[in-house]
Amino acid sequence: MIKRIDHVGIMTTDLQRSVEFYTDVLGFSVSSKIEMAEAGLSAVFVEKDGSKIELMKCRGKNLPKRSEGVKLKIGGSSIPINDHITFSVDDIEATVTQIKETGIVFHLEPIQLEGGMKLALFKDPNGMLIELVEHPQ
Repeated sequence: MIKRIDHVGIMTTDLQRSVEFYTDVLGFSVSSKIEMAEAGLSAVFVEKDGSKIELMKCRGKNLPKRSEGVKLKIGGSSIPINDHITFSVDDIEATVTQIKETGIVFHLEPIQLEGGMKLALFKDPNGMLIELVEHPQ
């Protein structure tokens, strides 16, 4: 039976740029690399505290544009919600400030939802939506 999520896979247009984003901006470390020459696929696994992301690049293939998904109105902003990765944080304001120092632009600044949960949104270099969430204590 299913035990847990092993990893999230993201197709990239620029594997090196994606690895640098997840390591330099979000603090992940490279845990392994895979080359499947026959399939034309290169993959790099990045990991942080047991969370793993597989960044993949197919040689000679163009990726379709990511769907903008459904637009939601939250905190005065209209944001697209579709495939996304959510990372838990202890202090969302401090985390957002730290990430902004690397030049990342947020699509949704930290807001507090009903029930006390706070969230913020930005995108990785591939257009993958990344959500930060701070749960009430």
